[in-house]
Amino acid sequence: MRFLTLLLAALAGALSLRPALDAAKPIERQSLKRHFFMLDKGETRVLPAGPLYTSSDPKVATVAGNRLQAAGEGECEIFALEPGSKRTSAAAVAVGWPVQNPVLPFSWNLYVPDTEAHNFAGAVYIYGSLDADGGSYCSPYYLSLFSRDIRRWESKGVSFSSFQEGVPHRGRILWDSDGFFDRASGKFLHYGFFADTMSGRNNHMFVVEGNSPTGPFSNFRWLTGDKSGNKVDGISAQVFEDTDGVRYITYAPTAHVHPSKNYPVIARLRDITTVDEASAVNVGAQVKDFYEGPSLRKRGDTYYLVYAENTGRITDRNRRPVRLSYATAKNIFGPYTYRGIIVSIEDMPGDSNIQGSIEEHGGQWYVFYHRSLNGPYNRRALCVEKINFDADGRIGRVEPTSSGVAEGLDTARPIWAGTAVIFKNVRRGEFGDFGGVELGGKAGNESLLGFRYVLLTGKEQQLAFAGANLGNIRRARVFADGKLLGEGDGTKGIKIENAPAGKTVLTLTFETAGGPRPVVYSAKFAR
Repeated sequence: MRFLTLLLAALAGALSLRPALDAAKPIERQSLKRHFFMLDKGETRVLPAGPLYTSSDPKVATVAGNRLQAAGEGECEIFALEPGSKRTSAAAVAVGWPVQNPVLPFSWNLYVPDTEAHNFAGAVYIYGSLDADGGSYCSPYYLSLFSRDIRRWESKGVSFSSFQEGVPHRGRILWDSDGFFDRASGKFLHYGFFADTMSGRNNHMFVVEGNSPTGPFSNFRWLTGDKSGNKVDGISAQVFEDTDGVRYITYAPTAHVHPSKNYPVIARLRDITTVDEASAVNVGAQVKDFYEGPSLRKRGDTYYLVYAENTGRITDRNRRPVRLSYATAKNIFGPYTYRGIIVSIEDMPGDSNIQGSIEEHGGQWYVFYHRSLNGPYNRRALCVEKINFDADGRIGRVEPTSSGVAEGLDTARPIWAGTAVIFKNVRRGEFGDFGGVELGGKAGNESLLGFRYVLLTGKEQQLAFAGANLGNIRRARVFADGKLLGEGDGTKGIKIENAPAGKTVLTLTFETAGGPRPVVYSAKFAR
């Protein structure tokens, strides 16, 4: 097979599309060398030995030596003081953060899109990209996440960077990636790619290795074809090991002129760095409206090819890869049969694209995907939903939820606007500390904000809002599964009567009175 060259310029300007490739600057807004912990009260973690550690709030987390312990609900920073150096942030800690979508605490500013999830020894590890400062998708950094229960997530910070020694094309942006455990060497591998020319024409795939699934990763090597010896050109590298131990790679080798020419390829891997070119198969004709991000999994005797589907045929005016869809086959090389959409964000205003994967943990399968948070296209945040299979092995479609893997959002906690999944006449943005939604502009124009799902207790009596310009909300109403529970305004809130108990789609409607547009950060119930 002949490996094609990706013309990124042909992708520019659309939703999933790669921006112009300038040498990126290091992230300055936050230290990505620090650790990140979502913990329950009483849990402990061990920090790297050496520095003197202090906590910004001992009521949230204490630290003795290098032993960190979660003390109470809230968020704090753990600072490190090395001899002769300034104090630096060593860890961000969130204790009791609610289970919701997006899953990571907003204050972390961690946007991890293009997620490939893998179960290694009972924990789920996430590999993808890292959206960061610079007005671009992705960044020069990879950062892995992991969870032992799909509720609480952690990270040890940057696992690989194009600024590292021995990496060609210093500072170039790293696109979506994948992790893999190589049984022969006992090493964890991280496959990725970046454009190795400033024109964006050559997207060559590479592999790095480490002793841990979270890195750090090093020993940079290109992927090459076994016959040609050429670097493998393509995007969305993903590696799959079958039950017989044979390893495969799937990727999108590209479109020279237009993304509509792109397609998924499946090929055998001869070893860590070598692709069996003769085995490569183009399965693009067997799927529907393929855009990017092919991802392989196997369940029983069935192969699942998950990918980002465009909403209809890709044209210059229609580039909306906002459906995560799948096809199945009984042979890894096909033929594949298109089976439909797993999850779609096409009804969410301002969302850029979708990409993700499916994975099993503890007997339950999940879909891992991203959606943009608070509006900006390059603030793509990790979301997780449970999925189920029918008797024929088909995946039941799921709606994007606010509550993620939880039954519903807890009404004892603030319900953040950033978790909303239903919108009308609102604009998401980076308002306040955790973002929010700006309500519609003209007086009398109704705005709607919806949360799928909220777990009501039946004891809720009041609903108040946090935000800006709330005095300009003339009327606010709250509904549970379409049933009106009460109404009020932006300052006094809403008096609730006869709240039902149980899981509900909670919707809020707002009518504004003109003047500065109100912005809602969160809603809080009182019982």
